[in-house]
Amino acid sequence: MTASRSDALFENLLESAQRLSFDSRSPQLYELESGDDERHGMTPEWSPLYGTPLWNSLTEQERARLTRNEVAQFLGVGIWLEVGLQVALLRAGHSADPSRPDIKFLFNECADENMHSLMFVGAIEAIGAKFYQRDRALDFFGWIFRHFVWDEVAYGVVLAGEEIFDVMQRDWMTDEDVAAPIRRAAYIHVVEESRHMAFARRKIRDRLVGLSRIRRAVSTLIIAIGTHLIAKGMINRRVYEDLGLDWEVVRANIDGNEHHRMMFRRAAEPFIEFLSKEGLLNFGARWIYRKSNLL
Repeated sequence: MTASRSDALFENLLESAQRLSFDSRSPQLYELESGDDERHGMTPEWSPLYGTPLWNSLTEQERARLTRNEVAQFLGVGIWLEVGLQVALLRAGHSADPSRPDIKFLFNECADENMHSLMFVGAIEAIGAKFYQRDRALDFFGWIFRHFVWDEVAYGVVLAGEEIFDVMQRDWMTDEDVAAPIRRAAYIHVVEESRHMAFARRKIRDRLVGLSRIRRAVSTLIIAIGTHLIAKGMINRRVYEDLGLDWEVVRANIDGNEHHRMMFRRAAEPFIEFLSKEGLLNFGARWIYRKSNLL
């Protein structure tokens, strides 16, 4: 695609944002509905424990509390990713011409990402859950990502998170078993992130033009490592210990849960398809994605 055609896409995305965007500060987003106290934090099938002997031993009330804690971890990783995205991309575009179509949309995207983070916080507080401290490996990768990552890797890792959350939240937003604040937040995120994903895919394609074989191979592996850390970061022992569950039992149940692996592969399918089409899926990357239960 030529530069002018890319510019046209970025301008169209900005016009779309002007037509259809939401105010995540609205108190109505976080109002509870009748029955929400008994509803799940996310579609139960997305719980890493769903269908395991441990899941089957829990009461429905305990399962609902479990998914509320798990969705707090999932959305906490989402916030971490969105904040890292802004730092990395604004750093890279700091000296660029602010009137460039891609930079203008980047400004809009960063505004969206801040509102999404605020929205996730509001939704988690509304359902009575809390965020959990992340593993050190995830925070260390975040520091590297913010300071040293280059274009196609930045957009690749960001796209991984956006694509995976998009698939999950398309289920959450329509599931009447999920608490209303989470359903509303999921709907807004799906609508607005569709523009962000189109932006990231176009930026990756543009950056890959003329890229050397060595740099492509290195970028492919780093995107895979980043995606692996995101996927593994969604499972946090603190979530389960906070519920009084034995982490070793939890881990054994998750590790043996084929349903969990199937759901994560489903979440990653659009992203993996994009990587394959763009030549960003070599032998090493495939091995990493299989270890992440994403392939």
